[in-house]
Amino acid sequence: MRVVGTQNSAQKLSRSKSERGFKMRNCFLGSFFALLAVLALAPVVCAETTPQAPSPKTPAAKAQPADAHDISGIWRMLGPGQARARAATVGGGASHPTLGNDRPPLTAWGQATWSQTKPSGRNSKLAYVFLPDQKDWNDPLFVCDPAGYPRTGGGNSLYRFVQLSNEVAEFFERDHVWRDLWTDGRKLPGNNAKPRWYGYSIAHWEGETFVVESGGFDGRTWLDLQGSIHSDQMRLEERYKILDHDHIEFSMTLNDPKAYTAPWVGPKQMMERMDTSDGVAPGIWGKKPDGTAYGDIREDYCVYSEEHSFWVNDNPTGDGDNFGNAVSGAQRK
Repeated sequence: MRVVGTQNSAQKLSRSKSERGFKMRNCFLGSFFALLAVLALAPVVCAETTPQAPSPKTPAAKAQPADAHDISGIWRMLGPGQARARAATVGGGASHPTLGNDRPPLTAWGQATWSQTKPSGRNSKLAYVFLPDQKDWNDPLFVCDPAGYPRTGGGNSLYRFVQLSNEVAEFFERDHVWRDLWTDGRKLPGNNAKPRWYGYSIAHWEGETFVVESGGFDGRTWLDLQGSIHSDQMRLEERYKILDHDHIEFSMTLNDPKAYTAPWVGPKQMMERMDTSDGVAPGIWGKKPDGTAYGDIREDYCVYSEEHSFWVNDNPTGDGDNFGNAVSGAQRK
């Protein structure tokens, strides 16, 4: 009996020690995790209770400007000194991309070539001769030869630039033609390249100015309606400086050592953005979801049958010429 009692007492004593040990381990672990929690919260408490030096303010982010390297859109060239178009009619205020009246002296070849021009009745110092009778004129446009550049942009023509990954395509209303202004790093072709009516062009950006260099022109075109000439050695540099979203400053310089003794530097001109050509019937395309009109440029081809009739008659009855003079006999249509 005593043995059994002793064994029972020993088992109770052993269980009591085990329970105390378990409780002590629990107490130790609880204190350990509590300490970790305090240490983790200490920086937060200190941050809330300890005065901190004010952190420097981050400057407000500035609004990003629109991409300055983009001249996409429809544009109208204004005359030198003009800041806005004179009228909202077709071609109102539009002008040639002009080289101006300060033409440099001609070379002997240039003088001989210029002497063959017979412009359309314009009494100007740029014209070699003044011939009021249209039968004497020999402007290449009257037989619908390509106008070439820069003349194709003249009169009431508008420009449409389309920016692509490797070029800027420049479309013209007049003759519905275009130029490829290559921006992919290529160089202008050499002197063995076949001349083109609108030449060959490469382009690059200099800051906010789009610079176009052109060469390889066909020498048969005139630069303007006054009969200013050029040779197949003509080189053009055009500069399109973006002023704001709706305005570009344009200037052009001509170098042609075969025709002129010095560069011909044109005046600065303004180009203004247009939503659509004023030669397109309003509303024919409907409207965009935002309520604005869709843009478009008109088709303005030179059709010989129409062009010839235009310069002979000013009305379908054939009673007068383009300048309001009565015609008869063989001239009458």
